[in-house]
Amino acid sequence: MTEPTVTAAKPRRLRPQLLIEVPAVVVTFVMMVHITANALMRTFLNDPIPNTLEITQYWYLPIVAFLGFIAAQARGQHIAADLVFEQLPDVTKRFFLAGIFTLAAVVAAGFAWFGWGEAQHAQEIGKTAGVSDVVSWPTYYLVPLAFGSLTFQFLWTAVRSVTHPEDDHFISDPDDALVLDQLAVDEGARK
Repeated sequence: MTEPTVTAAKPRRLRPQLLIEVPAVVVTFVMMVHITANALMRTFLNDPIPNTLEITQYWYLPIVAFLGFIAAQARGQHIAADLVFEQLPDVTKRFFLAGIFTLAAVVAAGFAWFGWGEAQHAQEIGKTAGVSDVVSWPTYYLVPLAFGSLTFQFLWTAVRSVTHPEDDHFISDPDDALVLDQLAVDEGARK
C-alpha cells in the first residue's frame, strides 16, 4: 500500500477585489448590528438608537451600493440581457462589447462629473440627513469615486474585449461566473 502524498497548498495571492469587498462586508455587518440593536432597544426598552434611519439611509446604504457596483464590474457579474448577443458571430461580439463598454464608460464619466459638482455643493452647504443633525455631505463623494472607478473599469474591459478576445468578458449566467471564479481559484492553487 502506498502512502498518500501531501502537497503543501500555496498561499492565495491578494486579489484587488478584496479591497472593495471587505469594506462592503464590514459596513453591511455594522449596519445589520446597528439596525438589530435599534429594533431590540425600541421594542424592549422603549428607547431606540437616535437617527438610525438617517445613518442607514445616508451612510450605510450608499457605501454598500457604490462599492457593490465596483465589485460587480470587477467580477464581471453585472446583470446582462443576452438575447441577441449570443447569436452574434465571435468577431462581431468583440467589437459590440467594445462599443457597449465604451458607451458605458462615457455614461459613467458623466455621472462622475455631475456627482463631483453635487458633492462639492453638498459640502459647501454642510448638507445633513433631512431634518436631523446627521452630517451627510461626505457620502456624496462616493458618487464621483464609484463612477470614476467604473469609467476606468469599463474602458479597460472595452480595450481587452478587442485586444484579448480569448478572455471571456461577458458572462450571461451568474452561476457561470461563480463557477469560473472557483476554477480560477483552484487553478491558482495548483500553480
